[in-house]
Amino acid sequence: MKITKSILLERALMGVFWVLATVGFICDEFIPDLESVRTYILLGCDAVLILIGLACLRHRADILSVGSLLLIALTSSLVLNKLSITMTVNGMRVFIGLMFCYPIFRYFWDEPNRRTRFIRTFDKNMEIFLWLQVPCIGYQFIVYGAGDHGGGSLGNWYSGTISMMIYLISFYLMHKRINPKHFLASIATNYKYVLLLTPTFFNETKISFVLLVLYFVLLVPIDKRMFTRALIVIPVMSLLFMVGYMTYKLTYTGDVSKTADRLDIFSEEYLLEYMFMDVERAEEDANWNMENSETGVADIPRATKFLLLPMFEENNPGHIPLGFGVGHFKGGTKLGHSELYDQYEWYLIGTIPYLIHIYLQLGIAGVLWLFVFLISLFRRHPDGYSKRDLNMQLFLAILIGINFFYIESMRDPVFGIVLFGLLAGAWLPDEKVADNQNNTTLATT
Repeated sequence: MKITKSILLERALMGVFWVLATVGFICDEFIPDLESVRTYILLGCDAVLILIGLACLRHRADILSVGSLLLIALTSSLVLNKLSITMTVNGMRVFIGLMFCYPIFRYFWDEPNRRTRFIRTFDKNMEIFLWLQVPCIGYQFIVYGAGDHGGGSLGNWYSGTISMMIYLISFYLMHKRINPKHFLASIATNYKYVLLLTPTFFNETKISFVLLVLYFVLLVPIDKRMFTRALIVIPVMSLLFMVGYMTYKLTYTGDVSKTADRLDIFSEEYLLEYMFMDVERAEEDANWNMENSETGVADIPRATKFLLLPMFEENNPGHIPLGFGVGHFKGGTKLGHSELYDQYEWYLIGTIPYLIHIYLQLGIAGVLWLFVFLISLFRRHPDGYSKRDLNMQLFLAILIGINFFYIESMRDPVFGIVLFGLLAGAWLPDEKVADNQNNTTLATT
């Protein structure tokens, strides 16, 4: 087989994906000595992803998106906040997936033969990734118990990101196999994708319960028979929800002032305690955690982090328009931390909702850029694919919204490869293209 440019880029992309998807688990569990070079491995993957992105950057809208984000980031970092070039360059790494993953997938969708070959490769790799999480999370559960260690092949402390990736990939592979005329039979035939959701209930990722409901609700094809199918799905969804809930309760090891056997994770008391904290106590509690806990992680509730945002402007006026510059979420291994990080370490470590992640670095300008960029992605479609895949797009839109207020998975390129890969393909072929595809399929069978 002749090695063309598209094949070379495809293999390079999948190579980067698998390195990013497995290096964490390998370093954490099997080759601890590799930890010393882990930073260089990740840096190499970032460099390769940038090169692939630049090679695929050809659409005017994509060039405008990348250029405008660079302009905002460099103005904020180098001009307004006087950060060093080294810190700025290193800090931009958290935006690599956001800038380049979608242009990469648009390149593969531009040409029919390239698209067909890539989708076949992509689907195969995504399914292998799903199966890999079963032994990885199973091993982590046996060794560490249920908790944030259960990040699957991504490694420790990636429990939220891996759970979202599992739901994304499983939904994608199941959804494309749903036959609206034989809905239940389609689910029964492809039951393995439902079973592959099981690991998400062994790492205490509470958002899994929300994702489980979304998964089954949005599997139902949106047409005239949607209501009837939804009534059929409700009992199945309820059963799986209860199984997940009982698994979660039996494996729960956290401490929210209740014991696991009496914990009701859906009670108003628990949810308020999980999402909110008295603002005046937040810094004191976070500092105590960093000094006295084994992990040193400041576990400030997400809602409280939003309530604390005005503190940054009060203590450091003038940063609302363009933020504090990039680089505050990088460093500490080979490079030092920023002054902002040293001052607010108790706030910046732990889970940061993605909107806060963007706002602190790039201010209102960055948040507006993000909204315009994402809205444009839901409007741009490949040639011959102008019909929305509403189920897939709704699922992706809700997961992006969850990232905004709950987690920061979108900063990780490995998550971006999955998210933007599915977003680029969340369109249905026009009638003419669909007929050509069917004829091609018949000719090859």
